[in-house]
Amino acid sequence: MTVDKKAIALSFSRAAFRYDSVAHVQRQVGQAMLAVLAAQPATFNAALDIGCGTGVLTMALAPFAQHITALDLAPGMLNVARRNDGDGVIQDFVCGDAENLPFEAEQFDLVFSSFALQWCDDLGKVLQDVYTLLRPGGRFVFSMPVENTLRELKLSWEKAESRFHHVNDFLAVSALKDLIQASPFQLQVLQEKLDVAFYETVRELTRELKTLGAHQVTNNRAQSLTGKKTVFQMMSNYEHFRNHQGMLPASWHYVVVALQKPSLS
Repeated sequence: MTVDKKAIALSFSRAAFRYDSVAHVQRQVGQAMLAVLAAQPATFNAALDIGCGTGVLTMALAPFAQHITALDLAPGMLNVARRNDGDGVIQDFVCGDAENLPFEAEQFDLVFSSFALQWCDDLGKVLQDVYTLLRPGGRFVFSMPVENTLRELKLSWEKAESRFHHVNDFLAVSALKDLIQASPFQLQVLQEKLDVAFYETVRELTRELKTLGAHQVTNNRAQSLTGKKTVFQMMSNYEHFRNHQGMLPASWHYVVVALQKPSLS
């Protein structure tokens, strides 16, 4: 996978003001992550949210952490997060890259990241870097979409045009497990989940993905505009997935993971 970080940052900055209005699946993911934290109650001194987005989930870390740092690649997202944080729950806002984290070793007790790490080229390096940032006994809780996310859209595009990618390829769960096993972390939780969103039309889905900034394709993307005939064929292919209620499904497969850095004792 080759990631154009400038394009990703621009895409999410453009999406920032409308993001929360369509982030239905992302809210469910966030609730699942907070439930994992709540299952092992603890108060962390310093927490970092990688890919904070609009800051809604970052602010929900307040019961778990005394000092919260929000990091995002997209300046537009950080601007919205600052506006949303009217009560000053978040102490620091940092524009930065998950693959080049600008922090000192053992600076945090909790690192948190929801639906951001799929944009990283080298997840193994991210795991190692986060391990370095955590103090002994610290936790890394993250979520990310995995293989078969948006499978209906992907199959519909592939039947219409196989030369280019129109939907991102996401990491297989087995590959993620291998990366975790190769890391120095102790695995506490790995939950595989499936949420299905429903739409009346394909255009409703694609507009929502664009609003989420999630339409970015990270490799083998067509460099010119896709022809109307191809788009029509994709939409026609998607109709085969329409259910008995007359709705079109969009599958989101994702994992919620909790890792721990071993304590010194």
